[in-house]
Amino acid sequence: MREGRAAARAAEAVEAERLAALIPEERAQYLVEAAESWAAAGCPEKAGALFEAALYDGGPVVGDARTYYAGFLFDTGCPERALRTLAEVRHSDDPFAFVSAGEVMEEAADLDGALSWFTDGLRRFYRAFGPADAVDDPTLMQLLTNRQRVRRLLELPPDSWDDIASSAQAVLLADLTDP
Repeated sequence: MREGRAAARAAEAVEAERLAALIPEERAQYLVEAAESWAAAGCPEKAGALFEAALYDGGPVVGDARTYYAGFLFDTGCPERALRTLAEVRHSDDPFAFVSAGEVMEEAADLDGALSWFTDGLRRFYRAFGPADAVDDPTLMQLLTNRQRVRRLLELPPDSWDDIASSAQAVLLADLTDP
C-alpha cells in the first residue's frame, strides 16, 4: 500500500476511535470501523484488538461485528477461527448478518459456503416473496442477488429465487432509466 494511502487509513482509524469514545451507544460500530481502517493501514495488531473490543462491547453493528472480524481473520491467515466466529452468527436475528457472512465466505473463495449463507438467510427471514418485495427490501434484494451471482459462478442452473432476483433487477433498472 502506498504510504499516503496507509496514512489516510490510519487517520480514519484514529477518527473512528475518537467517535467510539464520544458516542457510547455507537461504540461497537465505530470500533469495527476503526479496526477495518487499521487493518487497511497495515496494522493488524491494532485492528485485532479493536475487533475484539467491539465484540466485547456487544453494541449494534450493521451486519454484525463478528462477520467483519471473521473477514479480518481470513485475511490474516486464521481461517479456523474465522469459521468458528461465523458459526456464532447463525443465531443472529439480523438478516443483514447473513448477507455479510455470505460476502465474507465469497471473499474467502468459499462459494459453497457463501451460497449456504445467502440461502439460509432467505429461508430463515423471508417466507413468501416476489419481485415487488425484493424491490422494497434492500436486504432481501442483496440476499437474492448475491445468491444469484454465486450460483452463476458455481455454474448452477437458475431456480425460482434467481428468477425473482432477475425480475426485481429489471424493475430497478427500469426505474433508473425511466425519465
